[in-house]
Parts: sequence; C-alpha cells; structure tokens
Amino acid sequence: MKIAFLGKGGSGKSTMATALVRQLRARGMKVLAIDADHNMDLSYNLEAEPSLFLGADPDRIKEYVGSTRAGTYDAALQVAQDRKVIFTLSPLDAFTASVSAELENGLRLITAGPHTDRVRSQESCSHSLAAPLKVYLPLLTLNQDEAVVIDERAGTDPVATGILSGVDLAVIVQEPTINSKRVAEQIKRELEIAKVPHIIVNNKNAGIEIDTLLATEMILAHTY
Repeated sequence: MKIAFLGKGGSGKSTMATALVRQLRARGMKVLAIDADHNMDLSYNLEAEPSLFLGADPDRIKEYVGSTRAGTYDAALQVAQDRKVIFTLSPLDAFTASVSAELENGLRLITAGPHTDRVRSQESCSHSLAAPLKVYLPLLTLNQDEAVVIDERAGTDPVATGILSGVDLAVIVQEPTINSKRVAEQIKRELEIAKVPHIIVNNKNAGIEIDTLLATEMILAHTY
C-alpha cells in the first residue's frame, strides 16, 4: 500500500506518518518513507540527516523514463506507461537507488528537500521539489511485504498538483480546532474530486501517544 498523510500545518501528520513507518517496520514490512514536505519533519523524525534530495534535479526522472526534460510530468508518465517502465524496491531499481537513502535494513527514505536556487529565483515553484512523485508513485510496484508512507505538504496543494493520484489511501490528520477541521474538510472535498480513497483520523484529543496508536491501528485495519 501507498499511504499519504495530509492536514493543516501543525496537525501532527508528520508524527503520525513516523508512527506508521515504525509500526510497519515492527510488523516486518519493508518501508519506503517519502518526505514530500520541504520542512523535512519526517526525515528528522526518522533520525536522518538528509543530504540526497529528489528536488535537487526534479526533471531527471523524465529522462530516466525516456521522455524529455522540457516536457510535462504527465507526458513523462504517459511515455513511461507506453514503455512499460516500473520502479521497484525489491530488487531496487536504479532510479530509486539514486534518490533514496537506506536508514536501516528494510527502511529507505526519499526526501524532496529544501528550496533550491531555481525556486528562490522563481524559475520554478516549491511544488517542483516533489513533482517527480507524479511519475514515480503510479509506476512504483510493491511486493506484498512492502509499503510506502508519504508525509505531504500542509493544506490542499498536494491534491491539486496530482501527486496523490498514485496513492492507495490518503490519511487526513485533524485536530479538535475549528481551523483544522475546516482545512480537513477542504482536503476531503479535493480528494473526492480527484477520486482518491481517504479517511480522517483525529489527533491531539486523548494525547499524542494514544492518538498515534489509535490512528495507526485504524489505518492498518483499513489497509491490511
């Protein structure tokens, strides 16, 4: 399963994504963690010091699948599908190996990374850092004992960019506040339009340890 976490900034999505990674590892599953947020909270939560960034050269995936750098990611995905290109964790394909770090046996990390000079100079927007996932996720083929956990950026942007079309489940993390619930509803509406399966989990109600345990068990029951 490919599971993405979304929510308002500060809702606890990175914490819950981290908890799910740890739960899956405890169950003996191989996990690819993807930190799509330029704040890199998931990376740091997993005690990584990332130095390899997907967003450092976001157009390289287009070349890898046989498309052109000047083309769109949608066009690159179509080229890849026509050529029957896939990405795999076991065995590890060359592209995944080049953009991910092994944190421990059975756990790899892809980090979109911080803002680049291209973003700062307004040659591209911050969305470009995680844009390769629009091609990568739909083409990533998993074995039964493998999972992907994605910590997305805050708000509705990840849905609008089309990246989540490649996930099996979107988890909306919601705090017991008016603004958090409002953002959660906005995300939910966007996911419904995009036809992405989703659930809402509550955080900061009973306490972070209880909330994350309940949420991870709910997600695992829903997906496995």
